[in-house]
Amino acid sequence: MILFFSCDYETHVINTVHEDGSVTRKVVVKNESHRTFEPDKFRVPIDSTWQTEIIIDVDENNDTTWILTAEKYFASVEEINAAYKTDSGSNRDLQRSAAFSKKFNWFTTIFRFSETIERILTVTCPMSDFLTDEELKFVYLPDKVREDLKNGPDSIRIKEMADTIEVKSEQWIWTTFAMQWIEIFYDLFGDDPELRIDKEEMISKVPQFIQQLSDEEGDSLAQFFIPVLGEEFYYTFETEIDSSVSVLEDTINIFLSVNNYDMEIRMPGRIIASNGYADTNPDSEESIGILWTVQGDYFLTEQYEMWVESQVPNYWAWVVTAVFVLFVITGLVVRSKKERPE
Repeated sequence: MILFFSCDYETHVINTVHEDGSVTRKVVVKNESHRTFEPDKFRVPIDSTWQTEIIIDVDENNDTTWILTAEKYFASVEEINAAYKTDSGSNRDLQRSAAFSKKFNWFTTIFRFSETIERILTVTCPMSDFLTDEELKFVYLPDKVREDLKNGPDSIRIKEMADTIEVKSEQWIWTTFAMQWIEIFYDLFGDDPELRIDKEEMISKVPQFIQQLSDEEGDSLAQFFIPVLGEEFYYTFETEIDSSVSVLEDTINIFLSVNNYDMEIRMPGRIIASNGYADTNPDSEESIGILWTVQGDYFLTEQYEMWVESQVPNYWAWVVTAVFVLFVITGLVVRSKKERPE
């Protein structure tokens, strides 16, 4: 898998969700290079309204890490979404949002919280078309869990699978880029009367584009496009190709600039469903919620939603029900005695 991230500003976000829909949000940021934390490098929104603390950690190798802990209470998910819209950090180009809902079921109340990141590209090309179910499951594990598996008892098989995923993921990413270029090109210039290749025919040439990427060492557009489309097509539409590639580069830059971070969601009551990772290690002290890693390939071509549902018992409903049942039974007994012949 192709990953783009920096070792600095390692970030762990913890959303503690309350029954009224408010959220206490804590962000832990680790910086191994400097004691100063620059706001434009934060991976989630943090500003002067947050309560912050910086501590210094020195490990057994005498390496120093500065750890910033920031915390803020949000009265609703709307306040979180407002912060995302005004984000000036390293992931400011991402479209992120949070959502909260609850459903009353008499004996229980179901709570649902989610954070969603909209997809970067507009083409449909899911990662699942290239990876097996087992490989997909591994890809969506939190970073730390993947690394633990690579160093675990089944490390040889896991590392082989990770290498296979790397190759397949590169193939997938280049395919999405080629398809996105075609989408842009035909959106902008598809009505040109001189265009003799329709969109479907161009899409059928995607494998040739990918092969050309593997074979060609040059970096000019002509060296890339001419072997696939021919000289006549390239020089007829050279300006249009250059324009559409520039648009593609702007879009790709959003993907390349994504800085990874870990997301944890803690819910009221008992968790009953989620698409995240639950840490079942009894010795783990790092998390008590559901975990995800946020990285660019998760939402390159698909919306990425991190969601969890929990259940809280409504004890008062049990009491009311018990009183009602007792009342009905008592009424039936009294009625039965009254109706019994003397």
